[in-house]
Amino acid sequence: MDLYEALGVGRSVRLAEIRRAYQHLARQLHPALNPGDPEAAERYRVVTHAFEVLSDPDARARYDRGEPLRTVEPAPPAVGFEGFDFSVKLKRTRAGFKEIFDGLLPGAGARRQPEPGEDLEQRTRLSFEESLAGARRRVQLVRFDPCPVCGGNGETASAPASCGRCQGSGQLRALRGHMVFTRTCPDCGGAGRLPRDCARCEGEGRLIQGEWIDVEIPAGVGEGSRVRLPGCGNAGRRGGRPGDFVLVVEIEEHPLFRRQGEDLSCEVPVTLVEAALGAHIRVPTPDGEMTIEIPAGTQTGQRFRLRKRGVPRPEGTGRGDLFVEVKVVVPAVTDASGRTLLEELARLHPEDPRAALLERARHKE
Repeated sequence: MDLYEALGVGRSVRLAEIRRAYQHLARQLHPALNPGDPEAAERYRVVTHAFEVLSDPDARARYDRGEPLRTVEPAPPAVGFEGFDFSVKLKRTRAGFKEIFDGLLPGAGARRQPEPGEDLEQRTRLSFEESLAGARRRVQLVRFDPCPVCGGNGETASAPASCGRCQGSGQLRALRGHMVFTRTCPDCGGAGRLPRDCARCEGEGRLIQGEWIDVEIPAGVGEGSRVRLPGCGNAGRRGGRPGDFVLVVEIEEHPLFRRQGEDLSCEVPVTLVEAALGAHIRVPTPDGEMTIEIPAGTQTGQRFRLRKRGVPRPEGTGRGDLFVEVKVVVPAVTDASGRTLLEELARLHPEDPRAALLERARHKE
């Protein structure tokens, strides 16, 4: 079964929603509330396994990529039925379902678990030329760095204090009806002692700092490219792994070149004589001007391919191509001598370029 479906959540939900969905199902399916019901026990096992995978960022990422997961049998719930004692005094603490299941749910007592840091993102704008050649940007990061006092774990070197809630036992006992439940103390996580929070970072393990960093942007990046610097995001809470920093690239348009993936194209005007007789013409490229030959009879829209004159590939395996598209410019003839020359040209070359088009149209009628 799909683990997201097992919890009844979508693939894009946050961890808090996954935890709420699991708590809701666990309260319905826990074996303590469904004695002798194998179907409920199996569903409880499935949703517990789903929660264990999806609540772990690394395991969730592997699952989303389709990588196989190691099957781990869920640990037995930390609840014990100590029998029915009709002599129990009413002064004993009474437990509701919330108190019972707060101790059953994984992570309920995980007061000081490390948490990963958040990713940070900024945007930068490059000229068209910079996107082809590569560039460097100096950006200022305001981020959380590990606390220098506690080393990032959120605790000082002072001796921990005894947990006042469980009196140092690490367990809480509660009564519901004639059943006595034991559960892990949520304050100390079962340790019986409370660590002392770092006074500088108040137990977070990180402090906000400002820093300038240089980011190398490779040649050939495109619009919306994301340059990622692993570990340069916010530091994790209480020693968790740091997030990443991502620089999103925006590129200015060029007045001549249009980009399609790794290829470039540009439009080059030619005269009527050059197109009719053929010519050597100079055309622009990202590397400067170069001369190409166009054959006699070149038509508007005809394209010429210049290999390896396009966009560099970011992985360094070559370049795309440049396509030069010809646009024939027809002069406006107003003088008598010019008209005479063109009329003579028409007499020598009486071809009708629309003849085939009109012939096809007649056959369709």
